[in-house]
Amino acid sequence: MQELIQQLQEKAGLTAEQAAQSIDVIKEYVKGKLPPFIAGTVDNWFAGVAGKTEAKGEGFMDKAGDFLDDVKDTAEDWADAAKNKVTDFFNKEKDHQ
Repeated sequence: MQELIQQLQEKAGLTAEQAAQSIDVIKEYVKGKLPPFIAGTVDNWFAGVAGKTEAKGEGFMDKAGDFLDDVKDTAEDWADAAKNKVTDFFNKEKDHQ
């Protein structure tokens, strides 16, 4: 997380406090855009990113991209499963008529 704070300070001219507040705003924004069952993991993810990025040498944006790709894949899987269930339901209804 410190890496992101530092980048916000350098690239956007923010103070450390402003950068930290910006991250909190981004975190809350992301949580608001996700379904409740996924939004709860955002705090944990943001908290865990700092240690993981430093240990692996990966940047925050790389980890953020990976996280969002995982969320997108999961959402697509759920949407496909829901579509299949609805289709099966209506096909069974037609068969009973």
